[in-house]
Amino acid sequence: MRMEDKTALITGATKGIGAEAARLFAREGARVVICGRDEEAGAAVAEEINEEAGKQTAWFCPLDVTSYESWEHAIDFTLQTCGKLNVLINNAGISFAELIEDTSIEHYEQTIATNQTGVFYGIQLGIRAMKDNGESCAIVSTSSVDGVTGDPLFTPYCAAKAAVVAMTKCAAIECGQKGYRIRVNAVAPGYIESPMYALDAEQRGMTYEEYTRDMTALHPIGRIGTAEDIARAYLYLASDEAGFVTGTTLMVDGGYTAW
Repeated sequence: MRMEDKTALITGATKGIGAEAARLFAREGARVVICGRDEEAGAAVAEEINEEAGKQTAWFCPLDVTSYESWEHAIDFTLQTCGKLNVLINNAGISFAELIEDTSIEHYEQTIATNQTGVFYGIQLGIRAMKDNGESCAIVSTSSVDGVTGDPLFTPYCAAKAAVVAMTKCAAIECGQKGYRIRVNAVAPGYIESPMYALDAEQRGMTYEEYTRDMTALHPIGRIGTAEDIARAYLYLASDEAGFVTGTTLMVDGGYTAW
């Protein structure tokens, strides 16, 4: 029960890694606000969690992370519904496979708006919502191995994920200097079985099996990751077990960046 009496808001939680994180946090005792754009899928995840818990411990709130007003609504919904915010997981993300010479301005702007600007909105409003509640709080954002390495097919994605690493450090220092009980960290996943992973394979013109074979070879641990691998990393950084950890980016990549 590492999340007992805590409230967590998780973005991109209607499917994949975000949904798995919502389930795990609820099992660990958290009240969970599931955020995303797919209302039907988000409501289904919340219903599943509530049925397992035997009580209402999860709620769906629509959120477009590229909209500041949408973020404000989600934070207000969380505070009004659950009374406080202890944990924010910036999990939502998108990617497009295009060489830099061929990257459309539309795709560039969408990628930056979702993966970088949306994370900034979350960090800023999350700090404002948490700083005066007098409890231990945590913000965890999702970077990527592509935030520390290069991939010519995903230049805007790499740039945005590198920005998440930098923003995490800056926010952690600011919270510490101001005496806020808010730790700010990031997780950098390797290649993870998820809807985005399947889309990456499709964008590269590969079958799921071909893509998995090639990606597995890049991970010394001998497999690609699972949604649960990343959800557990979120849980650790959000919990009091990581009470002396702030400003860091935790590589959860099966050794991908160790080569």
